[in-house]
Amino acid sequence: MNAEKRIETMLKVQIDWLEFTVLNVPLPKVINTLDLGWMDFSPLAKGRFGYHNQLKWQGGSIFVMFTANSDVVDLDTKINLQSGIHVMITGQGCRQYSAKHDLMHLIRVLSAHERVNFTRIDLAIDDFESKIVSYDKIHDAAIKGHFTSRWSKWDEVTSRQTSTNAFLGRTMYFGSQASDLFCRVYDKTLERKINSDQKDIPEKWTRLEMVYRKDRAKKLVDHMINGHKSPGYVLRGSLKQYLRFILPIADRNQARWPTAPWWSELLSNVEKLQLTIEKEDKTIEDMISWVDHQISPTLSAILEAHEGDLAWFRSILVEGSKRLSQKHKDAINQFLQKEGTLA
Repeated sequence: MNAEKRIETMLKVQIDWLEFTVLNVPLPKVINTLDLGWMDFSPLAKGRFGYHNQLKWQGGSIFVMFTANSDVVDLDTKINLQSGIHVMITGQGCRQYSAKHDLMHLIRVLSAHERVNFTRIDLAIDDFESKIVSYDKIHDAAIKGHFTSRWSKWDEVTSRQTSTNAFLGRTMYFGSQASDLFCRVYDKTLERKINSDQKDIPEKWTRLEMVYRKDRAKKLVDHMINGHKSPGYVLRGSLKQYLRFILPIADRNQARWPTAPWWSELLSNVEKLQLTIEKEDKTIEDMISWVDHQISPTLSAILEAHEGDLAWFRSILVEGSKRLSQKHKDAINQFLQKEGTLA
């Protein structure tokens, strides 16, 4: 058994949150893509995230959000295609959905559509005995400063019982929770004892989660689908890129300290996973599209208020020409060269 299979046999890896937006697709088709029936959903009184309407799966925590063009929501309902349809499958929803469906298959189907934006994916790794991933071990190393990270901060959140001072919850965050990528480690045993009536809860259960949003979620899907990497591989590859626990030696440079054996074991046989997407420079066509979608109504309103007089607009253009950045100039030159080639 290779190292990856051995680690993923010892530890449970799962998709613990899935959120995506589908554009220019009818509502029934999105429901069908989930491999669920229209009758499996019930309307809620309010929408969410700016959407006016919301459906909830009767089998668990799956929410479908959209803005309907009418007061009646049914199979024939027309929706605002520009804002699209937003689907949120929470952590509990992922477990409920996975009882009869394959989340990786769903991601694979969704990734084949050009008009799907993955907005959040959480991957979780559970160590039910805290043999490798241990909250106490990670906390002790963090407190002592025995780690290096590309994240500039880490936080700790704890809660205690007033009468006994016993812990009710312990969570660590590496990276900002407001960012598009961060790591969360928590004592799952405490969390489950507080929020569940389950009797057979493991006594030393640690969960480590990676939260990927926006471009990071998009890149994650690319690694899993086009790179043919398992959720366990990409989670551990992400950790290898962003976090390293180390053993102190007589050297002031922590970069030369050896990796802690338990961390090496967790990340054995994986490469660092690149999760950034290099943004392309804006072209003149991109700028025209932005003006059209974002400020053309505003410009039209000002023009109408001035009864067609463009003097104000010419003044704005003259002032704007004085503030052109090098990126603007490069876009102009690229556009002129392309126009010349086409001519």
